[in-house]
Order: sequence, then C-alpha cells, then structure tokens
Amino acid sequence: MTNTTEQAVVVSQTNLRSNQSVVQLALFKADGTPHIVPERSAAQTDVGAVTSVVAAGGTPTKAEYDALRVDALATRTVLNALLAKMRTANQLAP
Repeated sequence: MTNTTEQAVVVSQTNLRSNQSVVQLALFKADGTPHIVPERSAAQTDVGAVTSVVAAGGTPTKAEYDALRVDALATRTVLNALLAKMRTANQLAP
C-alpha cells in the first residue's frame, strides 16, 4: 500500500495561478463539532497617551483626580473592546 501526502497552502483568491483550483476545506474539533474560523476583526486602537499629571507631593486636586479617572475609563474602554473581539474569535470563553 502506498501512502500519499497532500499539502494544503492558504493562498488568496487574487494570487491563484491558472493551473490551481479552489478546494473547500472543513475543520473539525477533536469532539467532531465544526471549528468555525471567524473573520478578522477590525484593528483595535491603542490606549491614548496619559493626560493626567500629579503635582509633586501633597494631596491630588479634584482636577488631577478627574484627569486620572478619565485615563482609567479610556483604558477600560479599549480593554473591553479587545476582550469582546477575542471572545468573538473564540480565543476566550464567553
């Protein structure tokens, strides 16, 4: 008995040569359920630059506290968006 080896290479549709054909491929998990490959999510923006500044020594002012709070909320927003994208891509449990 002769064993044959087949190779799969991912090539974009625009890069197919005239002698190549498209084959549909299905992926399955070890338990037999289909493995869904999600579409790529849009890029996630980086957390912006820190805008809060604390004066040397002393108790922070209300303005300094408010600026720090805005920075923390911006970081939370970016982190939550990234986590949502990872859940959609099945990289994290829902």
